[in-house]
Amino acid sequence: MTDQQTRNNHYVPQWYQRGFLAPGQSRLFHLNLAPDCNTLPDGRQVPHHALRESVTKKCFVEFDLYTTHFGPIVNDDVEKYLFGAIDDQGAIALRAFALGNHADVHESFQDFFEHMAAQKLRTPKGLDWIRSCYGALGQVDLMVEMQALRWMHCTMWVEGVREIVSAHDSDVKFILTDHPVTVYNAAVDATSEQCAYPHDPMVAAVGSQTVFALDANTCLILTHLEYAKEPDQPDLIRLRTNARHLGVGMARTDAFIRDRRLNREEVIAINHLLKSRAKRYIAAADKTWLYPELEFKGAWAQIANVLLPKDNLWHFGGEIYIGYKDGTSGYWDEHGRTSKVHEFLTRESPRKNIGANDFCGCGSAYAFKDCCQQLPSGERPSWEVYGLRERNLKFCNAVKGILGLFDGASWEDVRRNLSDEQVKRIHRAFAGLWPEDTDLASLLPRPNPKVLRSVYIGVSDPRTIEATVLGWLPFVDEIVLVNPFFLGTRMKPELSPIESPAGHKMQTLKNVMLLLVLEPFIRDGLVHLVPDPGEVSAPLGQHVQDVLTRRTDGQKPPKIGGLYRFLKLPEEDAQRLIWMLPEAYQRRLIANHRPKADSKMTDQIIADFKRQAEADPFTLLQPLPVGRAGAQFQIRKELSLEAALYLAALTGSIIHVDTEANWSQLLMHAQPGGTQSQSTWEPVRRALREISFPLELNSQRVKERIDRDDRPPIRTLLRRLAKSISSPEDGSDPSVLSKQMRQVRGKAERTGKRACDSALLHARLELHVPPAGFARHEVQRLLVMFAGVTQPRPIPYALRLVFDEPEDDSGQRTT
Repeated sequence: MTDQQTRNNHYVPQWYQRGFLAPGQSRLFHLNLAPDCNTLPDGRQVPHHALRESVTKKCFVEFDLYTTHFGPIVNDDVEKYLFGAIDDQGAIALRAFALGNHADVHESFQDFFEHMAAQKLRTPKGLDWIRSCYGALGQVDLMVEMQALRWMHCTMWVEGVREIVSAHDSDVKFILTDHPVTVYNAAVDATSEQCAYPHDPMVAAVGSQTVFALDANTCLILTHLEYAKEPDQPDLIRLRTNARHLGVGMARTDAFIRDRRLNREEVIAINHLLKSRAKRYIAAADKTWLYPELEFKGAWAQIANVLLPKDNLWHFGGEIYIGYKDGTSGYWDEHGRTSKVHEFLTRESPRKNIGANDFCGCGSAYAFKDCCQQLPSGERPSWEVYGLRERNLKFCNAVKGILGLFDGASWEDVRRNLSDEQVKRIHRAFAGLWPEDTDLASLLPRPNPKVLRSVYIGVSDPRTIEATVLGWLPFVDEIVLVNPFFLGTRMKPELSPIESPAGHKMQTLKNVMLLLVLEPFIRDGLVHLVPDPGEVSAPLGQHVQDVLTRRTDGQKPPKIGGLYRFLKLPEEDAQRLIWMLPEAYQRRLIANHRPKADSKMTDQIIADFKRQAEADPFTLLQPLPVGRAGAQFQIRKELSLEAALYLAALTGSIIHVDTEANWSQLLMHAQPGGTQSQSTWEPVRRALREISFPLELNSQRVKERIDRDDRPPIRTLLRRLAKSISSPEDGSDPSVLSKQMRQVRGKAERTGKRACDSALLHARLELHVPPAGFARHEVQRLLVMFAGVTQPRPIPYALRLVFDEPEDDSGQRTT
């Protein structure tokens, strides 16, 4: 193959085009829906001929559509190796689907959907859609993202009702377009904003149907099962049940409906749909078929009458149980869910017809008017299932019930009596609230210009939570942080707190303490405790892991700085393990490290161990077995950079960190390398740096202060800063903002002087404002694939908490 041939990229393969030729025909009638114009000497515009006859080689082709350039080097690997293999397998698979031989269909089932998924994104319209989701993308990045996204619709397509209709009885046949995989939704008109080029209705919407003409006489129509069963749904734009991109699914490969033979009017209706969603070119064996709008006079919504399956739905739905050789089993319901836990998370009576001042139907702590009222129904958090806040509060209640706190047990009782069974039950309760079919994105609070949220990148630990999260609450509206509990059902048995609870007792104690400290703030909607998105969704977690592995490959571990280093959490945990050893092993340890200690000194040291253990709320008051049986997992959980950016984009948050390591990662990998903060905002950066923020280290005092609305005006200015960066035309001038910050500096710093100095930790803020916001292509991919976000959502700015801490052993200040 020559370079010229390789660089002429057919985004609709020639072998596929030939399926639309009449017998004995070698040319297609090719219609340009937007022909170019020639400018005459007198200035008149004369359009080129829109209709022509062409061989397949000259149809649906574009020069260098997939070609990448590295200086003078031209690379055509995408055309040769990616689409070469997909087209070879796809041609066989598409023919099998058209002919309907069960054995051939089964053999090529996955190949067909891989080809169909690639065909949706490889066209100019598909590539423009990717660009619209990401913003600026170079050619290499565009090809990378196309390959990463190409499987995203396959799971939902496979789980739908598959019908192949025939045009054999019609004198009009199906046409071919430059975007063959077409999505239709009766509730979304082709002229609506949701269908503005290059967008189509969401595949995940319950009323969306995917139409793919296999050749001139056969057409595949994919319909979500619940819409096929109940076509009179009131809301066709809502997401289908268990909507997800990627993920494991189970379907019968022999389940097809093939009985319908369409008449002329029905074929014309489908052709009208196909032409309406094309970008620029369509083709057919007969030129009269290229103008279906001349004969189709119905409304857009009436096309659904043609596309909906009429009968034989018994092939689809029901439940699937599978037994494996090792004795385990698998289960899938008709929507692809692998358990029935969702039944317990569905509201018994979803809130409807609520007033503006009633609590919002999504389960937040706010009134409807301050939460979801201004959002379109399709953009609101789910009202059908329990929301993020409600699940956290249910978990708080479950933990307190398991530990006997409702029955009067003290924290000392918990430390003394925490059992393996309690650890197991706590983690089972947590896993029950976050089953594998959870759509985490649908439960998160939505961006709100009146609310300043911050996603915390740092360790979720009860020993640092006041300084890094709760003490910061008076200066922002809400904070998002990762839940420290692990989903034991997603872990290897030997590592799982459900299957191997003995090794998780120390960590569970600390996690429970953190949960109880945060509970009042969760109840008030000030803290959003979010499970790690990669644990809730295995495909998302695998993507994050792959990105993280590539990003950190070859890097040296960062130096740990800031509060985490200052408190020396790992050393504290090691000391606790010594306190919890049986006395005989403590004596042996003392003898090894202090061989000159006599029995009296040894007794005194052991007594000191006991007193310190009893005074320390994070220490179990029970001896641990020695050796492997008593080994404890010490897991300090924090969000990865990718997960933090994902959550911040979904919740409309800024980001704050407390360590140099996380700050360096953010600046290095979430913006073009080495980019300086925008000079425009330098006055604001300097003004913030001058303020010494007093962070309250007593959670009860923080709560009381917020309850009496004693929050400094700097919070309003930080919120205004986010708005000004995101929408400069509607925001405040940097010089004005910096002046206002200096004016309120005294109020912020005086706030702390009314409290005991020992309960305060002072910090300064370092501001960074990237020119294009914080973002990564890989994170935008996660947003597209796992949250349905089709617009870039950069993070406006980030803050680093620089603590006024004492010097470490080397004489350097730990900041």
